[in-house]
Amino acid sequence: MGIETAVIVASAALAGATAYEQSRQQKAASKDRKEANEVARAEQAAQQTAQTRQQIREERIRRAQITQSSENTGVAGSSGQLGSVGALQTNVGANIAAASRQANSASAIGNLEQSAAEHISKGQQIGAIGGLASSALGAGLQINRAMEADKAAKALAAGQGTQSPSEVANPYDLSNLFGPRQ
Repeated sequence: MGIETAVIVASAALAGATAYEQSRQQKAASKDRKEANEVARAEQAAQQTAQTRQQIREERIRRAQITQSSENTGVAGSSGQLGSVGALQTNVGANIAAASRQANSASAIGNLEQSAAEHISKGQQIGAIGGLASSALGAGLQINRAMEADKAAKALAAGQGTQSPSEVANPYDLSNLFGPRQ
């Protein structure tokens, strides 16, 4: 019984160590995912800033071209010039707003994916703990069965619980198969 108990205890300890290491690795992976998401958000913010600057630069160039063209043709300050400049500013504002919306959506998606990954990780940790508990319970049951078998073997060896052959029912006796005889 000593070796069996040692094997059961060792397997339970191994299952516990495995569950602990799995949990530790999942936490490390979750931390790395968070860091990767932060780097991605920073990169998106840098790209959005560069894109916004480019849009503003192009708008200023186009506005200067419209103003110069209006002055060259003698229609400076006309409704055509003002309308064209106003349309440029509206388009740039719309483009910047769209880029900002896209960046915000990407950030929200990244946050939701991180949250989902954390929930999956926690679920796996709980599953590992459940598996460990199940292993420990199974080991406890095996130990209990071994102890009961050992008690029965000791009782049998001591002469307790033995029956004489005349006390044991004959499994081949068919006399009562069809009911009592009359």
